[in-house]
Amino acid sequence: MVKVENKETLRLLTKRFMKMNRARNIIAVIAIMLTSLLFTSLFVGSVSMILSKRATEIKQFMDSSHAIAQNLSEEDAERLQKTIEQSDEVERYGTGIFLGAGRDKHFGFSVEVRYADKNMAESFNCLPTTGRLPEKGNEVAVSSLVLEALGVTPKIGEEVTLTWEVNPMLKQYKTDTFQICGFWQGDKAVLGQMVWVSEAYAKENCYPVTQKELENGIYNGGKEYSVWYKNLWNLEKKTENISKTAGFTKAGTGLEINPAYNLFEEDSFSFTSLIVMVLFVILAGYLIIYNIFNISVKTDIRAYGLLKNVGTTGKQLKKIVRMQAWKLSAVGIPIGLIFGYLAGFCMSPALTADAQISAQAGQTTQTVVSVNPLIFFAAALLTLLTVYLSSLQACKMVERVSPVEALHLAEGEQSQKKIKKNTSVTWWGMAVQNVFRNWKKGLIVMLSIALSMVVVNCIVMLVQGYDFESYQNIFLASDFQLDQMTDTLSSTNFNGITPEIKEILNKCPESEKTGYVYYSEERHKMEPALLKTWETLAEKNKENWTDYEKQIWEETKADNTVKVHFLGISEAVFDMLEWKGEKCSWDTFKSGDYVIVDYSDKYTEQPVSYYQSGETFKMEYGNGKQKDYGVIGEAMMPYSLDYPYVDSVYITVMVPEEEYITQTENQSAMYATINAKKGEDKQVKEYIDKNVLKENDMINVFSVLDMKASFRRFVSKYYMIGSFLVVILAFIGIMNFFNTTATSVISRKKELALLEVVGMTKKQVSKMLVTEGFLYLGGAFVIAVLLIVFGAKQILVNTLGTAFFFRLHLTIVPCVLMIPILVGIAYVIPKYQFEKMSRESIVERIRKE
Repeated sequence: MVKVENKETLRLLTKRFMKMNRARNIIAVIAIMLTSLLFTSLFVGSVSMILSKRATEIKQFMDSSHAIAQNLSEEDAERLQKTIEQSDEVERYGTGIFLGAGRDKHFGFSVEVRYADKNMAESFNCLPTTGRLPEKGNEVAVSSLVLEALGVTPKIGEEVTLTWEVNPMLKQYKTDTFQICGFWQGDKAVLGQMVWVSEAYAKENCYPVTQKELENGIYNGGKEYSVWYKNLWNLEKKTENISKTAGFTKAGTGLEINPAYNLFEEDSFSFTSLIVMVLFVILAGYLIIYNIFNISVKTDIRAYGLLKNVGTTGKQLKKIVRMQAWKLSAVGIPIGLIFGYLAGFCMSPALTADAQISAQAGQTTQTVVSVNPLIFFAAALLTLLTVYLSSLQACKMVERVSPVEALHLAEGEQSQKKIKKNTSVTWWGMAVQNVFRNWKKGLIVMLSIALSMVVVNCIVMLVQGYDFESYQNIFLASDFQLDQMTDTLSSTNFNGITPEIKEILNKCPESEKTGYVYYSEERHKMEPALLKTWETLAEKNKENWTDYEKQIWEETKADNTVKVHFLGISEAVFDMLEWKGEKCSWDTFKSGDYVIVDYSDKYTEQPVSYYQSGETFKMEYGNGKQKDYGVIGEAMMPYSLDYPYVDSVYITVMVPEEEYITQTENQSAMYATINAKKGEDKQVKEYIDKNVLKENDMINVFSVLDMKASFRRFVSKYYMIGSFLVVILAFIGIMNFFNTTATSVISRKKELALLEVVGMTKKQVSKMLVTEGFLYLGGAFVIAVLLIVFGAKQILVNTLGTAFFFRLHLTIVPCVLMIPILVGIAYVIPKYQFEKMSRESIVERIRKE
């Protein structure tokens, strides 16, 4: 026996095996291509989602730097700047000073007056496109939206008068006139509009904020830094090192990573989801490639046995199989990378369009499709890993097989023995025995088909689990909602719905109900019972309150008056209240002699009452008026119509709309709500666009139409991903079933011919093969149901179904509905393969090896 050492000989043998298995090669290349396609599209889609989210947050929250430090005292700022300058990791940095919020009745948006150097202004995406940043004390660079609101022409050299808040606690304001030295186009979708002043002006006029004031929420005069590192690698460690070196040890202080660069946030992109999907693709690819190589090796087992007989070692035979796998991969992987990128590119807009569902038109996510070479490298590497794992069993088979075993397997000796033992068994009994005899092969087929069934079922469960009503109930209490609220309390407009706007809304012909919520802040002298209630709440919540909130409570307790969120509500809003206990009638409430008081559910497990029905509430208005009201009930305002800013010590008191206007003399509302007549949503939207926004285009319009459209886009991405996966997995499953059935029929050619010789009809043999197919697909159905019942719920809830409006309902109906399709496949494929084989005579089939 001569050992074959020549590498060229092994390459020649590999080439010969490739030529012998041309049909196998095509199927294997398709399988490898599909695996590569799945990995590439998965990574392109995932990375695009991350980059799109980052681009959207950078734009919306106005910060493109890698790390930020805000609200620093002079001493802390000096230490941090020195540390940043000494760091080898930092590429560049920017500095700034926050002076205060811009205050003007014409502003319907947040305006901030700041100093910023070029780098800081760039990080805010607010560099002047016309002109430059301020250099002199009387110069200013400003957003075009600010100039438009003030009625100033955007032009270099024009004068603009600005008022800004020096100290919000002391209500100190400063007004100055500046010359415009630069401006840029403002964007309503961002967090706020910037006004840049010079460094000299900022240092001279900023509030001398103390460290304690900064800790208690007064940020006027605070210093800030934007930092860019040389690369994005290990941002958290770099940022932590700089903060510690600069002396910041308390959580939430010093330099912090820009949230836009947190790649796997809990509320955005789930790392667990990505890992599950990668494992899923590996399994899907493994199931088909494994089957293809095993079938191929079993078909060629005699040739491998003869090669071993002439001196080829098991290790060399294994190398021949592996070389075939690599050659097939060299063809399939590049094709998969190309088509995978195209699939990811096409899906990316749908995947990134609605990272967060919005009820307001115009709030869209930017789409960034990544072409990073690492994506293709990772996809190719994981595909090769899948091919390697899939070929392990085939390699072991050729390595261990002896020439005698190879000859016996090729001649079907085992099959003949089985026939002798089981000639008295019925065709359906033989089908059962055949399935159990080849249970390992059958399990692979069952799993590959079960996977596509599980994906179909999970996609349906996922889509049905996203509940639009649950989302709408939180963020939109009516079909349409209007306001002029902003993201910051200092610049919001609580009186944005003016009498003129109300008049327009009241005339809307397609409106079924129009409602209003009015707001003013009042103070109320606490009765002993209310004081005791708040003392109990403060004691339970003292660990969660900041020093500033504790200070507010101490001040409240000292002067024995509590802040009141005083709301006036119309009948339409009254009908939306969330009641504790019995609901009162509008007819009684609208008399103006009663109030509705909210209850606390923030600090305790059980809701706590501030007032009970039947008690008296004495209201002392800020304008000097007084009135005693009866408490008619306890209720909470819907989330979307309530006071929208964080507050700690307060109570909410509601009176009817007319009573509110009479007592406060304020006729402008905080919110307007509209419920459209059935089927008239679009008409109401058109009416608002043509009339209300024409009157004031700074009004925010939240619409159920926009919310529904966003919701549909949000859900449709799962349909798209699901359909894409289902098509590929179904193809893999059917291909596996087809290959297994074809191989089974061909390898059992002599066995099936002998069955006909001993008396079985072609019809009975065909029934036996079809029954085997039914058993395989029946097993796939059982496996799919078990995977769904015991695994799908946990996986979906912890990965793709983390949204608060996701309600998973377990169902196997989609699997049941797939049964007719499975039955068709199980019937057609075995029948086709047997009829194809039966074209040869019985004698020819018995004589052929």
